Amino acid sequence: MLQQLRISNVAVIDSAELELGPGLNVLTGETGAGKTIVLSALGLILGARGSSDLIREGEDEAVVEALFSDLPAVTHDALAAAGCNADDELVLKRVVTRGGRNRIYLNGSLSPLSVLSRVGPGLIHIYGQHEQHTLLRTESHLGLLDAHGDLEEKAAAMKQRFGEFAAAWKRMCDLREKLTDKAREEALLRAQLEEIDDARLDPEEEEKLLHRREIFSHSEKLYQTCKEGESTLYESDNAVAGELGRYIPRLRDMAAIDPALTEAVTLLEGSAAQLDEAIALIRQYSDRLEFDPGDLEHIEDRLAEIHRLKRKYRMPVDEILALAETARQELAVLATGEEELAVLTERCEAARDAAWKMAEELSRARKRAAKTLKSRMEREVRDIGLSDTTFEVRFHGGDPARDDPPFVIGGVRIGQEGIDDPEFYFSPNPGEPVRPLARIASGGELSRLMLAIKSLVLTRSGIPTLLFDEVDAGIGGRVAEMVGKKLAGVAEAHQVLCVTHLAPIAALADSHHVVEKRVRGGRTFTTVRQLDETERVRELARMLGGAEITAQAERHAAEMLRTHGAGR
Repeated sequence: MLQQLRISNVAVIDSAELELGPGLNVLTGETGAGKTIVLSALGLILGARGSSDLIREGEDEAVVEALFSDLPAVTHDALAAAGCNADDELVLKRVVTRGGRNRIYLNGSLSPLSVLSRVGPGLIHIYGQHEQHTLLRTESHLGLLDAHGDLEEKAAAMKQRFGEFAAAWKRMCDLREKLTDKAREEALLRAQLEEIDDARLDPEEEEKLLHRREIFSHSEKLYQTCKEGESTLYESDNAVAGELGRYIPRLRDMAAIDPALTEAVTLLEGSAAQLDEAIALIRQYSDRLEFDPGDLEHIEDRLAEIHRLKRKYRMPVDEILALAETARQELAVLATGEEELAVLTERCEAARDAAWKMAEELSRARKRAAKTLKSRMEREVRDIGLSDTTFEVRFHGGDPARDDPPFVIGGVRIGQEGIDDPEFYFSPNPGEPVRPLARIASGGELSRLMLAIKSLVLTRSGIPTLLFDEVDAGIGGRVAEMVGKKLAGVAEAHQVLCVTHLAPIAALADSHHVVEKRVRGGRTFTTVRQLDETERVRELARMLGGAEITAQAERHAAEMLRTHGAGR
């Protein structure tokens, strides 16, 4: 249950605090006062996307905090999976900054948005003011029927069984297609494999060949440079090695006179040794240099072959080698393809039978749920002003457009939803035949029908708090009072938050908050406050009579409050 909601610097709300209790909690206020902002703040707590546009002008961050108690089992499970401990209370905090960074805290500990997105839906279900329009989409009827019949687990099992069937069917068809063109496929794979194997590719060969080609291309320069080095360093009359050998003894004699030259002698002696080593390496290198044009031709031919294969397969050498290994494996599969196809066919049939069995079981459960939904819906809508309504759930075959891939078994199409494609039918007038609800229901009827369905579905769920955002759209008068009583009935099992513009609904509230907008110092401020009995009378009078609150409107509001309070 949501006990407390604190909002700071969200849009035109600088600071607001709502204390909420069990039963029916209503939120009222003039159009544009800021009720939507309160719902947006609540959405942040439940994991909605946080945008810097929500931050009040002139502030650096917006903060929303909520205190929940009596947590449902699904929330405990989600928290435990995230490594967060919570006993009977949970404090959620969301901070949105100008820089776009969001901080989320669960009982004071930082948490990622993914955890909040898993925790939030188990705490509050939000029924938006336009949600009734989902009834116009017949594909939503199946989900509502499953929710009413508590069939979500069976529906999930059906989806899994169908997925296994579809995967087995695809593997079988892929292999069957390969075996159909086995000769052509085998010849193609074998030619591909032989070509790659004959090439004897090595991922490092191309780089080595390029390096050797570079050496061969400059071999004459390399040889001449080495010979020049031998002459300069060792063989000529003024060779460096000879001059250095004659100079070092003279410098050594001078070092005997002045030891300050000893270090220079040591360095030159080391240089002479290194010079001898360098001369030896240069001679060895020049002796190894060869000028056989046939070697260069071989390198060019080998590089051309590598480049041809790379162009043909449009991939580097290592991937060509991987392709050859894949071809080798596919040839092995083709060699045992018939045996493998028999195994896959058997598995596919077993998966099909399991999916079909699950679909039949789920279909029988849905038809039982449809009967109870019919009787309960007709009873529910009588309480909200649709006394002569006939409601039915009719089943069609599986919709081919919704099955991927489609399957037909015994003339019946099966998909991941099973073999059912239910649609709600409706007649608001006695003696008139039922017709598809999506075609004939008016806006007000849709709103009440969805409220009736939600009251049946949600009261069976474990979600402790239900939020109804302007569920009263398109209704008024006696019907509004009936809708209010329906909400009050739901509030006997759940905490209900309801945003409403209708006084008959607000009069039934256990707790009444009003959203008000004022301008101070040239700035707009929205506040939220809980009303006492006297203030409730004035707010109900405003809702009944408009901007000017008359004494007659106040008397009417006071009487409505007494009557509705006694009626509960």
